[in-house]
Amino acid sequence: MKHLRWIALVALAVMPYLGAIHAPLLYDDRTLLDSSWLVHEAGPVSVFQHDYWFGTKHAESNLYRPLTVLSLAWNIRAAPSKEGIRCVNVALHALATLVLWWMLGVLSEKKQKGTVPAERGQSPAAWIGAALFAVHPLGSEAVLWAVGRAEILAAIFGLVAFVFFVRRSLALSVAASFAALFFKESAAGWLVIGAAWVALRPKEDREPAKRVAVGAACYLAALGVFAALRASVVSSGNAAPPFVDNPLAAADAATRAVNALLLFGRYVGKMFWPQTLSVEYGFDQIPVVPLLPWGAIAAAAIVSGIVVAVVRLQRKGHTNAAFLVAFVPCAFAVTGNLVFPIGTIFAERLAYIPLAGFCGLAGLALAAIPKAAWRGAVVGLLLVACGARTIARGGDYRDLATLSQATVAASPRAVKALANAGRTQFRQGHPELAIPLLERAVAIWPDYAKAWGYLAEAYAASGDEARAADARRRAGDDPL
Repeated sequence: MKHLRWIALVALAVMPYLGAIHAPLLYDDRTLLDSSWLVHEAGPVSVFQHDYWFGTKHAESNLYRPLTVLSLAWNIRAAPSKEGIRCVNVALHALATLVLWWMLGVLSEKKQKGTVPAERGQSPAAWIGAALFAVHPLGSEAVLWAVGRAEILAAIFGLVAFVFFVRRSLALSVAASFAALFFKESAAGWLVIGAAWVALRPKEDREPAKRVAVGAACYLAALGVFAALRASVVSSGNAAPPFVDNPLAAADAATRAVNALLLFGRYVGKMFWPQTLSVEYGFDQIPVVPLLPWGAIAAAAIVSGIVVAVVRLQRKGHTNAAFLVAFVPCAFAVTGNLVFPIGTIFAERLAYIPLAGFCGLAGLALAAIPKAAWRGAVVGLLLVACGARTIARGGDYRDLATLSQATVAASPRAVKALANAGRTQFRQGHPELAIPLLERAVAIWPDYAKAWGYLAEAYAASGDEARAADARRRAGDDPL
């Protein structure tokens, strides 16, 4: 019976993505995988000596993900095709689903007030949570992009590290946590998740303070070693991300922190209702909200809601539910723009690890439905609905034009999306279709020089040399 359950989870994780296996590799995927160094030279030693984008036009970046680079290098050599890359990503997503089931099952073994610990691997809540994670549309960006593999592998090793942490296998946990960092730096967020677990444990299940201190020292030492290796390869300072990608980079710290909390609310909203999905949320799709008055009020309401939910669940003895509520914001500790601005204001792929906590919480709620027939019907309906949306999202990736159009439809005020869609139309021989898109981009942001450059080309191709000359002037005079 257990074998059928894990087979079902694998099927749920794989089936929504089968239609996208033959989709082309686009944007960052193409940039990274076209690197001659990655394809022919990257090896188990050299990947640790270069930044993430080494060998591409983005080289000398401050990103350091050597094990992700090594994974892609071996993948492209063993299976040099878009199908080979996507199949590995889908397989890794299936593995992440199984590891999440394991993790949620381990949590269910922990005794809570008024409950009996579930037998190992038998928790309905754990299976339901993992099943929802397998098909949830918000996880699709990490699966459909080759570069999204960093999210998946960091999640897998982070989940494994957390399971060993809960089972008090310190050495194995630290080793898995250390490996997760080399897939993506944001895996450092697992330390915050672990701290939340320690803080929320009942008194009878807490470890002695001395053992907690020793464990914390081990994790911090591993993080320190990683940071030292990273600093030896990439710039120690964080260059400000482009304004078009992350307008929060230009905001003061307090305004950025408040907006980070509002963005968290937006992520949670998409976890509940993932109808609108996009690969671009930059300027001016998500405007920066002023600190006073409404930004601070809304942010305070979000923080209060989280704290109240955690405290009330904890007091009622629902320790695992309280932890999973805390898990979701803790998982955004590094990628949420709270402590420092990252390369993007908002990206669905960044929700891959937080989504694990959300789905685990949903599994607990759905498993609490008393009648098995009703529970099965509700879970089945959710799996079908989420799977259908994920399948539809995969269809958006079938070619560059389709993805560009879908992005503009979902993010109509994102100037980068409009510029990319206009450039695509122009390069496919349709300057008359490119012009309206590019004009929308410069109307939203008159200083967007790149869009003016594309617009100049489109005007010239359509025979309007006067407007082409003006657009060239705007492209040359105005900064990106």
